[in-house]
Amino acid sequence: MWVLAAAGAVLAPALVHGVYLGPVDWLTKYGVTSVPGTVVHNRQTFDQATQMIPWSTLAWSQVHQGHLPLWNPYSALGTPLAFNWQSAAFSLPALVGYALPMHLAYTVEVVGALVIAGSGTYVLSRMLGLGALASAMAATTFELSGSFVGWLGWPVAWVMAWSGWLFVAALLVLRGRRRGRAMALFATAVAGAVYAGQPDTLVLLGAGLLVFVAAVLVARAPRLGGHGPVRAPVVDLLAGGVGGAALSAPLLLPGLQLGSHALRRAKGGVQALPAHDLIGLLVQGFDGEPLAGTHYFGGQSLFYVHGADYLGVVALVLAALGVATSLRHRRRDPERMALVVLALVAAAVAFVGVVTAVAATVFSFDPVTWFRSLLVLSFALALLAGIGVEEVVRRWHDRRVRRAVLGGFAVAGVLLLLLVAVGRGHLPGPEASIRLRSLLWPTVGTVAGGLGVVLVAEVARRRPGPAVASWLLVVGTVALVVAGAPMTSSSPAPLPRTPAVARLAATVGHSLVAFGTDSCFTSAQLGIVPDANVAYGVRELAAYDPLLPEAYYTAWSSATGLTGGPSATPFVPFSLFCPAVTSSAVARRFGIGYVLEPPGAPGPGGTVLVAQVAGEGLYRVPGAADATLVGRRGAGLPGPDAPGRPVAVGRPDPATWHLTTDSAVPTVLRLRLTDVPGWHATLDGRPLALDRWAGVMLQAALPAGRHVVALHYLPGSFLDGTVLSGVALLFVLWLVFVPPDVLRRRRRQGPGSGRGSSTGSSTSP
Repeated sequence: MWVLAAAGAVLAPALVHGVYLGPVDWLTKYGVTSVPGTVVHNRQTFDQATQMIPWSTLAWSQVHQGHLPLWNPYSALGTPLAFNWQSAAFSLPALVGYALPMHLAYTVEVVGALVIAGSGTYVLSRMLGLGALASAMAATTFELSGSFVGWLGWPVAWVMAWSGWLFVAALLVLRGRRRGRAMALFATAVAGAVYAGQPDTLVLLGAGLLVFVAAVLVARAPRLGGHGPVRAPVVDLLAGGVGGAALSAPLLLPGLQLGSHALRRAKGGVQALPAHDLIGLLVQGFDGEPLAGTHYFGGQSLFYVHGADYLGVVALVLAALGVATSLRHRRRDPERMALVVLALVAAAVAFVGVVTAVAATVFSFDPVTWFRSLLVLSFALALLAGIGVEEVVRRWHDRRVRRAVLGGFAVAGVLLLLLVAVGRGHLPGPEASIRLRSLLWPTVGTVAGGLGVVLVAEVARRRPGPAVASWLLVVGTVALVVAGAPMTSSSPAPLPRTPAVARLAATVGHSLVAFGTDSCFTSAQLGIVPDANVAYGVRELAAYDPLLPEAYYTAWSSATGLTGGPSATPFVPFSLFCPAVTSSAVARRFGIGYVLEPPGAPGPGGTVLVAQVAGEGLYRVPGAADATLVGRRGAGLPGPDAPGRPVAVGRPDPATWHLTTDSAVPTVLRLRLTDVPGWHATLDGRPLALDRWAGVMLQAALPAGRHVVALHYLPGSFLDGTVLSGVALLFVLWLVFVPPDVLRRRRRQGPGSGRGSSTGSSTSP
């Protein structure tokens, strides 16, 4: 109850303003969604407004229309939806959200992450032998930690939310009891984490689990005074991991297939965080926060959340006690000692450049942002804080425990005094004031924790341990709620629908819209910010997609000499395609029906001005179409800009096109559809071969005559993954209801040892 209440408390200030969680106010500063006078709550959470919320809305809409959420027809020339990973369309919270109204879909994903994270950490703490108070402390500390709350609206946190349950299952496997059910739970937790999205966070979580398991198994070595099985747990973990991969194969196989063709340049990072950011463990907002009324001015990163690692004074004092306790009992309790090793490794990966580089080399995953191991560090320290609380509950009468707790608060007080004395540095007045204000709540927590412990212990003389632990739980939770609550925002209404958005949508219909300048994610943004246009049902030749095919950049470069990448927005280093369309010939090649230009700027030559939308000029491109029929002469194919006759496209569902063609001569049907694995075509009901043209789109050769062409997006890897997942599910159910231990007992007893057998009924001599 406490863990769930803490999760509700950190969201309560945002939900008071409306049930639409997410920074939709960010859109009010850009393009046709701009609303003058709006104050943006948090400028650095734009990914939620431009990716997660629109994708969640689109997936919900398609599911309620009776379709699988496989294809996004609104970004660029269409992109995969479920298989871009970060949409998390098949995740557990998303599945729950489909059963609720659309405006709650994204809110459910955020709340679901907190519930999964808190409950998993609580159960893990109980398995480690901690009591209710200690387990509540561990779970609350992790779910409200600065790193987790900072990433709460992203799949980064949605993946890490499964860490508790993943470690629970791994611990059951390591202990070797009910092996079948332990493997089944491990496979289920792995699948839950995979479906949550964010592959690089999966790598970090998997690496953290590997460190923990390795530490436990090493401690079992006889030379170290340990004992216990080693080979069997490794085999079971591998089997469970394979089972989890199989359960998640409907996402895993198509996602890996798309990833092999995607450009994720500059996504990863082998750079370590500066040691300065360690202050964030003790003080929230020491370098400011990206919130209205303040700003972020410190660190080596442009983004606050990259170094967000706040745990607070109480959690750090208790974690230090937990480390000391785990070290003291390292031989008797190697599982707790493994948490110390995990915390040390995670901290080294985040803050020590050599270790970061080694991790990047060993795992060889270029897109992994290694300093996000702060999430793993927060998880380990939260559990160690729970161990510290357990020590307070059980052994408060021990002078060493009392000294450790009071000494910890004293050390924290000294550190805060030093930060007050030297923290200003050479900062200008406003930033120095922000830094000093950030020390207020840590000081309150230090005083309340230190003095409160003394007073509570004096009042509750009969059972001081539980009373002191309860007080520390309250103080620690309040500090985390106060720090984390401002980071989340909400709105009483869904995405802003301005008159300009309505006019743009009504004018262009289902035609493709492009921009005359490369201005995405800048103050000169035209139209709707990619991929927020998805939520408005407006197609734009722009995409902000994690698995955007590299072919988009090469195709645009071949057509114009430019990449179409984020030349004007260096802080968005990958997966943004936002080309400037300056030629009507190029517009017709890519099926662009309209081009938006800045106020007063002319459109590309040959285009026609049809409207002014929020001051932006909307120019129509004559002859542009989603599909064209181009005549063939001989065996060769026509050039990429060969004129063609437009063909009407019917769209019975988001992943299907229907076309009817009629020509007296052989032709080539050119389709403005992204060429990715999964598109299939038929000609009059028979299979039709598709080829790539212009580097990124699809075409098909047609014989003379009248024909009906149908295209449908359904990757074979998704179908294979679905079959594999079904088989894996049956195997997991078999492990749950018919565990291997039962089968081994039956084999040992022999075929004739069953009840009622002749052997069993014979008389003894």
